[in-house]
Amino acid sequence: MKFTTVAFAALASLATANPTPNFGCKPGTYACLPNGEGWEVCNTRAVFVFAGNCPPKTVCKFDKQNGSPYCVPPNFTIP
Repeated sequence: MKFTTVAFAALASLATANPTPNFGCKPGTYACLPNGEGWEVCNTRAVFVFAGNCPPKTVCKFDKQNGSPYCVPPNFTIP
């Protein structure tokens, strides 16, 4: 039992000593891909990951007001 407690304490200290990397995004937030062909979402490790493609003849545009990406015609302007 004593060994289990020591092992658990050692693992806990490793977990707190090695924080989750932060690459500049907040988990649960969205962004358009750089090429505008789709969007990405920030995962729990603070890393953007692919989330989807926009349909043909549309591009991803980001609405800063509500924090959401939208697939819209290329000439559409988000207010």
